[in-house]
Amino acid sequence: MLQRAIVAGFVLGLHPTGTIALAANRTPSPPCKPLAKLWAEFDSKTHFTTLTPGQFHFVEGLYVGSPTTPDGLPPGDGALLATHDGAKNGIIIWTRGRLACAPIPINEKLMNLIAGIKTGALDGEGNEL
Repeated sequence: MLQRAIVAGFVLGLHPTGTIALAANRTPSPPCKPLAKLWAEFDSKTHFTTLTPGQFHFVEGLYVGSPTTPDGLPPGDGALLATHDGAKNGIIIWTRGRLACAPIPINEKLMNLIAGIKTGALDGEGNEL
């Protein structure tokens, strides 16, 4: 349910004539909206966690390697993980400054892998911090 709500909020947009238009029919830039507006649309059971640099680079690699995403790097310089109480899956929301862009749903397996990555930085002995 959370995935559909967030993705639908980004994929559907209001056309200047007042009709709803699919994002594919608009400009090719990724759909973005202010983070504050995104947060306001959800209840207290929805949680947004900022990814660490290591987690971000991991999901950045997933984005680049996936055949279903556009060519190039993700449309942001950071990312959030959106989860909802009781849901097994989540959503990666790319962030660019104070904007949230182009969400992608992820499954429980990927959420667990992301949670296992701490900072991405290594200590002097090759252990992750």
